[in-house]
Amino acid sequence: MSDYIDFLAAQAKQDNVPVTPELDAALAALDAEFETLAPQIEVEYVGPGIGMADMQAEHVFKLVVRYHVWDVFKEGWGLKVCDALPNSSLRPMWPVQGVSRLRKKQLVQALPRFFAGYAEAVKAAGKTDTEAGQRALAMASAFAA
Repeated sequence: MSDYIDFLAAQAKQDNVPVTPELDAALAALDAEFETLAPQIEVEYVGPGIGMADMQAEHVFKLVVRYHVWDVFKEGWGLKVCDALPNSSLRPMWPVQGVSRLRKKQLVQALPRFFAGYAEAVKAAGKTDTEAGQRALAMASAFAA
C-alpha cells in the first residue's frame, strides 16, 4: 500500500489525531488519488458524517464520492466533504484536506467506515475487476487491518 494510506490508516485508530503537516499532506494525496480513481470507477457513494467532536451533527456534512461541481470552472469526480442537509443536493464544501482542524480529526477517524462502505459500493456496481476497483478495495483493506 502507499505510504500515505498506511499513515492515514494508523492515524484513524488514534483516540486523538494530531493535526500536523504530515496529516495535511496525506489528506491532499488522498484527494488527488480520488480525482484519478473516482472517474475511472464512476460509483457514487455517500459516506459517513463528519461532525465536530462537541456536536451531534454528523448528518450535516458527509464524505461523498460523486461528480462534483465546485463552480463554473471546476467540476469532476472525486471525494469531497459535502453539505448533506435535505435542501443542499450534496453541495461540495471542502476537499478532505480543507476542513478545519477540529473536523479534520473526525474526518480521519471516519475513514475506516468510509472505505468499508465505498468498497461495498464498488463491489455492488460490479467494478472490482478494474484496476481502479482493485485499488479501492486495497485501500479499504488497509483501513480494515
